[in-house]
Amino acid sequence: MADILAGLLQPTRYTTWRPTWRLHLAHAFLAALITLFSITAAWPLYTSMIAFAIVGGLALALCSRFPWPGALLGSASAWAGTLMMTDVPISPGIIPWLCTAILVARGFPRMPAYSLVVFSLVLLIADARWGETSEGWVSLLAWWVVVGGGAITLAELIRSPRDQAERSLHTYRESMERQRLLVVTELHDTVVRDLTHAVMTAEQARLAHPEDTALAPELDAMTAAVRAAVEQMRHALRAMSDIRGGERLDIEATSAPRPLEEVVTDAAAALRHRGAHLEVEGLELLGVPVIPPGVRLQLLRVLGELVTNMSKYTAPQGRARLVIESDGRSLEAMASNDVGFPGQAGGVWASGAPGSGVPGYDAFSSGLGLEGARRRVEALGGSLSVSQGEGRWTTVFSVPFQAAR
Repeated sequence: MADILAGLLQPTRYTTWRPTWRLHLAHAFLAALITLFSITAAWPLYTSMIAFAIVGGLALALCSRFPWPGALLGSASAWAGTLMMTDVPISPGIIPWLCTAILVARGFPRMPAYSLVVFSLVLLIADARWGETSEGWVSLLAWWVVVGGGAITLAELIRSPRDQAERSLHTYRESMERQRLLVVTELHDTVVRDLTHAVMTAEQARLAHPEDTALAPELDAMTAAVRAAVEQMRHALRAMSDIRGGERLDIEATSAPRPLEEVVTDAAAALRHRGAHLEVEGLELLGVPVIPPGVRLQLLRVLGELVTNMSKYTAPQGRARLVIESDGRSLEAMASNDVGFPGQAGGVWASGAPGSGVPGYDAFSSGLGLEGARRRVEALGGSLSVSQGEGRWTTVFSVPFQAAR
């Protein structure tokens, strides 16, 4: 209700143009001229006729600042004046036409705006047909058509470039929103991933050489600094990733993804250091010709994100598995890993205390990677779902090749 009321009170529908106080003064001056001309053209008038002419002028002046309230007041004064007066002056009868011109020029919907003109015509014709007055209505209608119709034509000419400017602004904002989401995903897929990989490498080196007392403090200091940098980066990405509305990520990538074979090899090595095991099936299906190149690029990014997540979040002595299948019309993939162990919360492997022997990979998970993967899959016309149960974290997605094209 509040939104509807605010829409009725706004002076314009455009965001690229706003009425100035000079324009409001010009409309007030025009309303005064029409009121004076209406009174002098039909003088002498009854007091009630003068009052209706003045109310019509006030409605036109109000319409400049509050278009819909002014238009409704002008239509009401025109209706009351037609019913109560024997001879209707130019104002308030022409006011609905001029209010329609203001509504059209301000970008409001045409149908309700032009209904004011239809309402005014129906009143005049009905009064001439069944009322007491039939003289002079043709000349009055001519005034309305010439002056009011001219104002509406001018309003349509003004509306056209304003509509074009509004569409250009909307297109620009959509483009900027796509670029913002693309930057968030690219930073997560490159900078954050590489920094996390550096932490994992340092932890593996520390575990591989537990006897080197000089190396351990250096590695601990390095991993602490990198983790702080990762958390700062993720905090910034979370702030940038506040998606407005339903815009989807532009599926065009700015850089080629890391080869999936390398991601799988590194993930398998990282899991072996924790006594875990990675199984991969169907990796060769990504090379079939039926997959469009652009779709293959996005699939590699999504699968790389899932494999990286498994390498970070799989429990010690656990098992991770990636299965890829295709029927020639679509590609389905399932990534699952064991997560049921102490220190795990919400599918994320929590960091162990220094010296505990439990390496801490990605202690500050932001969830941006999985959300970016979901946006990529949905942009390709597919779907992605995540589930957790019986100590395993499972992600399943499907992408149709035909819809992706």
